[in-house]
Amino acid sequence: MALDLQTTQRLVTALLNLGAAVLMGASVSRLWLGRDGSSWARTRREPVRKAAVIAGLLALAADVAWLWLESAAMAEVPVTEAASATWAMVSSSHLGFACCIGIAALVVATAGAFMRGTGGSGPTLLSLAALAVFWYARSMVSHASSDGDFSVRLLADWAHLGLISLWVGEVMVAGAITLRASANMAASDRRARAAYVASLSSSATFALTGIFVTGLYAVWRSIDGWANLIGNPYGNTLVVKMLMVGAAAALGGYNRFFVMPPWLARESAGDAAAEVFPVRFKRVLWIEAVVLLAVVVLAAWLASTSPPGEQM
Repeated sequence: MALDLQTTQRLVTALLNLGAAVLMGASVSRLWLGRDGSSWARTRREPVRKAAVIAGLLALAADVAWLWLESAAMAEVPVTEAASATWAMVSSSHLGFACCIGIAALVVATAGAFMRGTGGSGPTLLSLAALAVFWYARSMVSHASSDGDFSVRLLADWAHLGLISLWVGEVMVAGAITLRASANMAASDRRARAAYVASLSSSATFALTGIFVTGLYAVWRSIDGWANLIGNPYGNTLVVKMLMVGAAAALGGYNRFFVMPPWLARESAGDAAAEVFPVRFKRVLWIEAVVLLAVVVLAAWLASTSPPGEQM
């Protein structure tokens, strides 16, 4: 069965958000790995860079596809005949202008991923700066833009999107690449891995704190009263998303407070810790990544669902 246009848009939005998140997580991981000269860090830099490149290209393709599909939907024309509608959107609408900013930012961020950065952290910082612009452009086409492009609501949405992207991306990159099993680790490698895990945990905690604050503000502004939190498509989806975020936060908390202390206490000193700790940490991290993937999909559904009292 062929997907309807709205469902296709939501799936493309989810791919866009996921690609940008992995690009962001890989960029942050490149910074952490680049500050260490151990063999453990060196062997992971190139796989992380390649993941950033693939994620950037995926996000670019999804962003262009999203603009095309949105143009077709607004002009009420078949997707195969949306070329003129897309040009009209780009050349004469606020949404098209914001999309062009976002696409240009993704081009720059992906270009930074292509650079190996042998001379320092410049390419990675370029990617992160460009991603900040990209997420601002995404906020410009969201419900938050109803208060203006420089409103408190839009700034809060921008921070919320960026922090979720950071959390999702760094967890997925760590689970899939940087924390894969290693054999015959030297003391310097163990210290490097411990430092990476500590940075990952601190970054996730920072992101989660910001997500909680900006999320509460967004809920307050969007649903027009707590009574609207359930009983409508937007509120119901939002509740499920919040539950998923809470579950992911609980998983991260378990790792931070029960798995990391005995593990990193030994590895920070270069000593070998029981293998059960890194295995358990990664297993929980993978579950957290799956839950966060569900959050990304739910966020895409929310983006195309009208809050109570608003019309799309």
